Amino acid sequence: MNRRSLVVTNIQRMCFHDGPGIRTTVFTKGCSVHCPWCSNPENISFEPEIYEKDGIQGIYGREYTAAELEYILLKDRDFWGEDGGVTFSGGEALMQAEALADILIRLKELRVHIALETALFVQGENLQRVLPYIDYVIADVKTLESHVCKEIMGGDLATYLDNIQKLYTSGKLRLFRLPCCEEYTFTNNNRQLVNEFLCQYQDIPVQVFAIHKLGEKKYQSLGKTMWKAKELDRQSLEDYCEELRRHGIRAEVIQI
Repeated sequence: MNRRSLVVTNIQRMCFHDGPGIRTTVFTKGCSVHCPWCSNPENISFEPEIYEKDGIQGIYGREYTAAELEYILLKDRDFWGEDGGVTFSGGEALMQAEALADILIRLKELRVHIALETALFVQGENLQRVLPYIDYVIADVKTLESHVCKEIMGGDLATYLDNIQKLYTSGKLRLFRLPCCEEYTFTNNNRQLVNEFLCQYQDIPVQVFAIHKLGEKKYQSLGKTMWKAKELDRQSLEDYCEELRRHGIRAEVIQI
């Protein structure tokens, strides 16, 4: 893989939940953690993967130079309006910080609004490399139980917390997202830890959503089986948001 090319699995247009306004979202390949509930299995591995859907084979993962991506993304500029722009998601886009910085620099020169959705389980220098060119960051809050973070997801909680603080200090942390599944992130202990964590950042709004099964066909296309989370009902999520609001945290339930 050319480290100056960004490995992408999908470029999705007309997105409304990946930052302000209408967005074009770039899904990068490769992630630093492996959450059991992940709905984008094609973005976990850094290597291109052959898939098969309805008897037709394809490959998840293609390299784009900064110039190629700029050309493709700017085709959507008329749809973004004043508030929209481009969002980089994943996987974990920060794992490709050098290549990501190349395209971000080009987009910022053209005054494109740039958002990033990240889990922040990356080395701090990766975040610092791209942060000057990003306007809006959506940060996931998954589990704050260190043993679950390490043993189940393969992440380092201390790294995550350090990156959150750096991001918050920069003024570019704009939104928290909480994926909720009863087995790991919606336990009583984790919810208490998350409440205490969010109370430190009360000016940042929170979106809560239930883990879903929409990625099941993508798992099947890779010859894999999707882990089946126990689905949480809407009322449980609404009750949790009300609990957060009692702590002074702005929270809402969304559907992704």
